[in-house]
Amino acid sequence: MSVISVILPVYNAAAYLPACLDSVLAQTHRDIEVIVVDDGSTDGSGEVCDDYACRDARVTVLHQSNGGPSAARNRALEEARGEYVAFIDSDDVVHHRYLEVLLAALEQQHADIVQSPYQLVPATQRSAYDPARLAQSLPKTYPTRVLTSSEAMFAMLYQQGTADSSPCKLFRRSLFEGLRFPLVYRVYEDLYLMAQVYPRIQRMVWIDVPMYFYFKQDSGTLNSLSIRRNDAFEVLETLEAQFLVTGKPDYVRAVRERRLSVAFNILRLLSRQPHTDANKAMAHRCWQHIKALRTESIRDSHARFKNRLTAALSYLLMR
Repeated sequence: MSVISVILPVYNAAAYLPACLDSVLAQTHRDIEVIVVDDGSTDGSGEVCDDYACRDARVTVLHQSNGGPSAARNRALEEARGEYVAFIDSDDVVHHRYLEVLLAALEQQHADIVQSPYQLVPATQRSAYDPARLAQSLPKTYPTRVLTSSEAMFAMLYQQGTADSSPCKLFRRSLFEGLRFPLVYRVYEDLYLMAQVYPRIQRMVWIDVPMYFYFKQDSGTLNSLSIRRNDAFEVLETLEAQFLVTGKPDYVRAVRERRLSVAFNILRLLSRQPHTDANKAMAHRCWQHIKALRTESIRDSHARFKNRLTAALSYLLMR
């Protein structure tokens, strides 16, 4: 049976970690190694991890100073020995057949990556996703789509079903040889790495059966969210420069469209916040991107209708 390395970065998640680890260790695909990286937690998460390692030999715990999720995932990738890799966040849970179903789809289609959608759950409903619910029957059949390398890249950049996150996917571990999550970005680090991984694949499978349950936290800090989102511009501009150098004009258009989406989204977030100097500067930066990219978006037949419509409306808003 194929070994799957489950990579789980942890930072101050003691309240949610047991449910996450229980859902991973209850997988019907039993041949797994669970690499938990305690990224400098101060709330007792490290002790929870160590307790699970004592109870189940499949769990390995690595402790390190806080370096962020990218550093934690990179550390785990160095230790991973499975043929396949799955990333799971420490405050989420997965269906007990999650790995079994993903692996079966990957092997049946001779693919390099398989992805399924996540189900967004309000944090207030967390208790409803207990072991009994996570063991419920799944549909016997579900829609499946096979994408080439370029189709997966376009779907990710144009936001047409292929997510840029590292969770909700099963990868061949060989895809990460010589590649790691970038440490310089606070957001969109997943997108940056996926843009390096996708050119290495032959095919990717998308299966429409939600088995990953993502709990939406009420952070109450929209301002900090927006500030971190601002890093997305650097990620996308870096990718644009890479695609220009490698002669990928179609990818350049796609990444520019994604940059326009980011500008629209940050402006939406800013509309709920105080008009501080920092927020005004961020809004100005967003408008600079919008003015530079909106005409191209309107003409891009691959762009989402929402983006093209908003791009057209932006001419009225600027007046």
